[in-house]
Amino acid sequence: MKKQLGALCLAIGLSLSVAVPAYADFYREPASIKGVLIDSEEMVPYAAEVGVSQVISNFPISWSFYEGQMRAYESFLTALDNAGITVTVIVLNDWQTSRPDLLPVQTPVANYYGFNVKTEQGVKATREAASNMAERFKGLVSNWVIGNEINDGQVWNYVGQMDIDSYCAEYAAAYRIWYDAIKEQNGLARVYIPYDFRWNCGQIEGFKFGAMDMLPRLNALLKDTDYGIAWHAYPDPFEDPVFTDDVYTLEKPDTYIVSLKNLHILTDYMEQADMRTADGRVRHLILSEQGFTSMSPTRGGECQELQAQCITEAYRTAAANPYVEAFMLNRLVDSPALLQANPNYAFGLMTTNYTKKLSWEAYKNVDKQ
Repeated sequence: MKKQLGALCLAIGLSLSVAVPAYADFYREPASIKGVLIDSEEMVPYAAEVGVSQVISNFPISWSFYEGQMRAYESFLTALDNAGITVTVIVLNDWQTSRPDLLPVQTPVANYYGFNVKTEQGVKATREAASNMAERFKGLVSNWVIGNEINDGQVWNYVGQMDIDSYCAEYAAAYRIWYDAIKEQNGLARVYIPYDFRWNCGQIEGFKFGAMDMLPRLNALLKDTDYGIAWHAYPDPFEDPVFTDDVYTLEKPDTYIVSLKNLHILTDYMEQADMRTADGRVRHLILSEQGFTSMSPTRGGECQELQAQCITEAYRTAAANPYVEAFMLNRLVDSPALLQANPNYAFGLMTTNYTKKLSWEAYKNVDKQ
């Protein structure tokens, strides 16, 4: 564990007094890539017990308008900081009638939305929200993810129907507002663009784009920033924890899906000279969400042992890729909401009543073997 700090002020001479700044840039370098999603302070001791170096957490932007909620979240982040765990926060634009200026549409139609950059009022609201968040949590959050699965613009980053170039331009404008606000408060923070596992799908199933088509467009618009990639390397389908035999995950540059079976397709692409940072580095990459269920109809129902095996194999595959900086499981504890949506989305290392599955011990020891 280490914190990288900015330069300290030094007193020069006996009579010269120079004030030490109240805050220095912050980044907690994790001890390993091992991470997990949690959503409450009570889960922090369990995250520490299973030995993760990193935690990822969702933050709906509506929380930022309630001081009690902000204090509770700050307490949660402080508990993680005290445990020596690197924090990644996903900023989500949920529907709020109290701040319609943040929303790019007038009627709720999706789970989450892009930030409103269509109007001057929307840009101002987005800038204020970003500045408030960045300042409040600047010494606690190392990594920020702006939005969720932006190549699925129908469900997770809705801004209205538009062509891919217009869509990328809107996201880039919103991303830059957040990036600038975060970097102004903490120059060492890393700011990520999130994608699901769809690599080459054109425009299908409604308003969805392939990341292969979005990456070069967003790179052209944001190349001057130090943007990173947050990838969701789920198996396909989600109801089967085995990822090594996925039908649409192929060993070719135009594969439909990029998962842990063929992750090098993504990293090979990002190695290209034009995709690198201004100083020639391959951009930061985190696997910010992937889940391996313990309840699969294709594997005969409950399959805790298989879940444990697949998590172990997935982690070691990620660790073998030199560009992966985080491997975040979805999630520490089974989500009642996910299970209600689909009883086969039992991704947790523990059940809803905090009973440890076989995968708990496997993940606890995955980086010790």
